[in-house]
Amino acid sequence: MKSFASLKYSLCSLLLLAAATTTHSQPNTGSIKGTVTDQLGGLVVAATVMAKDSKGATSTVTTDVNGNYEFRTLAAGNYDLTVTAEGFSTLEHRNVSVRSAKTSTVNLELVIGSVEQTVVVDNSIISTDADRNADAITLRQRELEALPNDPEAFAAALQALAGPPQGEGGGAQVKVDGFSNGQVPPKETIRKVRINQNPYAAENEYPGWGGIEIFTQPGTDKFHGGVSFNFNDESLNSRHPFAKVRAPFQTRQWGGSLTGPLVKKRASFTFYLNRYENFTNTVVNATILEPITLKPVGFNQIFVIPGASTNLGWRNDLKINKKHTLVSNYQYGRSSQDPQGIGGFSLPSRAYRTSNESHTLQITETALINERTINETRLQFSHRISRQTANNSLPGLNVSESFFGGGSQVGSASNKDDRVELQNFTSWTYGRHFLKVGGRLRYVRIVSISPSNFGGTYTFTGGVGPALDANDQIVPGAPAIQLTSIERYRRTLVFQRQNLSPTQIRLLGGGATQFSIAGGNPEADVAQTDVSFYFQDEWKVSPNFTLSPGLRYENQSNISSNFNLAPRIGFAWSPAFGKRNAGADGKSSTAKPGETKTASAPSPRSTVIRGGFGIFYSRIGENWTLLTNRFNGINQQLFNVTDPAVLNLFPLVPPVTLLNAFSVPGSRRVLDPRLAPEQIFRATIGMEHQFSKTLQFQLTYAHGETRRSVRTLNINAPLGGTFNPAIPTSGVRPFGLAAGNIYEYNSDGRSRYDSLSVGANGKIAGKIDFWTNYSLNYSRGNDWGTTGSPFDAYDYSNEWARANFDTRHWFSTGASYQSKSGFSVNTFIIANSGPPFNITTGRDTNGDTSFSERPAFATDLNKPGVVITPFGALDPNPTPGQQIIPRNFAQGPTFFSVNVGASKTFKFGRATPAKTAAIAATGTPAVVSATTAAPASPTPAAKPQRPYSLVLSVYVSNALNHTNRAAPVGNMASPFFLQSTNTSSMFIFGPGGTASSGGNRQVSVRARLSF
Repeated sequence: MKSFASLKYSLCSLLLLAAATTTHSQPNTGSIKGTVTDQLGGLVVAATVMAKDSKGATSTVTTDVNGNYEFRTLAAGNYDLTVTAEGFSTLEHRNVSVRSAKTSTVNLELVIGSVEQTVVVDNSIISTDADRNADAITLRQRELEALPNDPEAFAAALQALAGPPQGEGGGAQVKVDGFSNGQVPPKETIRKVRINQNPYAAENEYPGWGGIEIFTQPGTDKFHGGVSFNFNDESLNSRHPFAKVRAPFQTRQWGGSLTGPLVKKRASFTFYLNRYENFTNTVVNATILEPITLKPVGFNQIFVIPGASTNLGWRNDLKINKKHTLVSNYQYGRSSQDPQGIGGFSLPSRAYRTSNESHTLQITETALINERTINETRLQFSHRISRQTANNSLPGLNVSESFFGGGSQVGSASNKDDRVELQNFTSWTYGRHFLKVGGRLRYVRIVSISPSNFGGTYTFTGGVGPALDANDQIVPGAPAIQLTSIERYRRTLVFQRQNLSPTQIRLLGGGATQFSIAGGNPEADVAQTDVSFYFQDEWKVSPNFTLSPGLRYENQSNISSNFNLAPRIGFAWSPAFGKRNAGADGKSSTAKPGETKTASAPSPRSTVIRGGFGIFYSRIGENWTLLTNRFNGINQQLFNVTDPAVLNLFPLVPPVTLLNAFSVPGSRRVLDPRLAPEQIFRATIGMEHQFSKTLQFQLTYAHGETRRSVRTLNINAPLGGTFNPAIPTSGVRPFGLAAGNIYEYNSDGRSRYDSLSVGANGKIAGKIDFWTNYSLNYSRGNDWGTTGSPFDAYDYSNEWARANFDTRHWFSTGASYQSKSGFSVNTFIIANSGPPFNITTGRDTNGDTSFSERPAFATDLNKPGVVITPFGALDPNPTPGQQIIPRNFAQGPTFFSVNVGASKTFKFGRATPAKTAAIAATGTPAVVSATTAAPASPTPAAKPQRPYSLVLSVYVSNALNHTNRAAPVGNMASPFFLQSTNTSSMFIFGPGGTASSGGNRQVSVRARLSF
């Protein structure tokens, strides 16, 4: 394994070096760049600029957040530029000369005017540019309307669009206006969302696919704004499938925004304010004991969870001079929820209150150094504080996956999080090369007050005990039986009522399994700094071949890992590049002033072979260091006690001082000195093909291997075969019994995955935009994560199995239609096979204090305790030599959700004459498809424009009312073994954004007034 990984690493480095040695070649290409402004000097963002050569071939780019555009590598010759943007008349600038190894700067000024959308300018033809991979997703206003309005549900939708997870880290990373650790802003303030673009860019730290980039709306030269109201109520929804009754449920969301000029030709602003009031639901589905008879009974109730949040933001766009622009953005958020902590197995007694507040300031300065070079500096400050307050101080009671009662054990907690991020990069063109070099510095400081579990928690798990009759008397001669957690707890209470001694209760199968408590100083802090530098090149080797080498270096404090070089290289080759911009008839269309114009349609033979490979790193989060600072054995004391002398005190809670006095071994958390960032190798090869003017196809194979995944391990657990569960103090421990449990964060995990994906996007009948994608995934690993534990702390041979994120089949598709009358309809569908889940005995038989032991395949069906399951006959009491079942052996339920939205736009107000112009299309999520307009001829008079618009819309999530079940309970000692107790939290479309929010099918309505 190591030699293979080293070979791949060396291959990356050699290819990068080979590519770098060619960067001094002098090609026969040049470039065009400039800034698009309006008549008042305001920057025009998202304008479409099309360059057409003397043969009719076209290339298209879009202006960025600073109004800049650039054609990086154009063959020498003369070009005509055409600029289109919504709200402006079309501008044509002819005969721009491009000379070899030179950059022509052409600043363009648009004339403000009312514009009727009549033509879609093509921006989707397959390209060999590094950032034009066809499996990327670009969402603009039209596609964003197809997603839910609730902020949490909207964020979940973006995560689902990013595709299945490709590592233990979970969802895709989010950047907002280029800054990391971004919070998804309100949908109305977003200009564009890009997902999975340019997977081998050295400027990105995240591995391959899985990046979500959000760009917010800039200010405008004229005043515009709008107000909106969203509403959902239980009367519109279907009943929650795991609740016996329909509970009150309602969400109300108000929002408003305003944009306009601050200083003519110099500055503009954007302001938004949103208020969310949610009365969502949560379902408790547990098994408890009836207080009088102590018989197990089901507890199924649905509770209303009130919550509220307020968000506001202010953005300024300032043009300092012709070469410098400054963008500043301030965001404020505040939210609260009371109660929280209820749901699943957690009873109402565990409720607590939460509140969160955040402030974020972002500043971006862009400098045009010369006609070839741009420098950008970004600075972000953020301050966040969260608070939690328990509703009571009761000790906790955990009857494993039966119910969780008692108090929440959060105490009065707070977490202050301050972050600073500084970025700087410079990009320039040099012949056929577009080069970019930059760096990033991040600093975080967290001050955390967490009196978690200061009140103590008793845990009851399953076990083995004598068979009892209906009167709780031992059945003579009957073999021992497997006990559930609720039965063990029941026997404890029954025999305590009979005044039996703790020893007698244990012999009868009762007694607590574990007691945990923390004490000491609740405050801990951590500071961490990480730095990265990168260099990348987009080299146009020839008109039909692009090579994109890059190199990134990363380092951070709190660990010792200095050699984190990440070479990467991507390529794109088009065997039919010369015909990619030809029209279907071999000719290209031109437009005279005042006429409608379309972009040339691509040839059906347009094909690009795209691939690459590289190394990525995932930083070690500051929370791991914070936990080791907190539970270092001095600052806070943590006890996980299995000694019967302590457990027999139940229900009394021994204080920390008493445990210290009796020298009960404590627990510590430590970092492995060899701890290093997760290292990921990615390689892909794929084909992109343009079948027609309106249909594009992609096929991609991806391979990945991950090393150094972070895991938690009790490194002072008893050595294998030395522990007797009947004697909790038994076993030979490497550091001795007095050292207690030592939970170490190490980086010994590894995994690999292979994926084959196929997708298509385009138009149906020239009117319906669509996209679709399917992927077949295969993932394996030995990484049980930071919250689990291996079957045997000293033997990983049985841990290599299906990875936690192994979703074998993943399908998503969407479509949208918009008529000229203002009616639109859109849909989003997602379906996937279920992820695996683990089956455990629910007992600790190796003394590592983790209940992660797995059963064996049964060899004797008559053996007491054997359970027949859909996955085979399982023995929770294996004898030496029996085959233990693999980790993640069971298969979870599938997921399927159809989501539909429809809206109608009404325009009113005093009409003004409209001019006709081509504007950039919003396009499909994957790519904007070309649309053929009518033959070039005098355009009929456009309809007059109205200054106001009212949009009424309805959104239906899970329209088919399909019940998506959560992964079943895998604990054999739970009364819910192999049952799903709630709906899936993998992906939610609906108000609240939580798995138990308000109904299986949810219907929300919305009204928005704009001017």
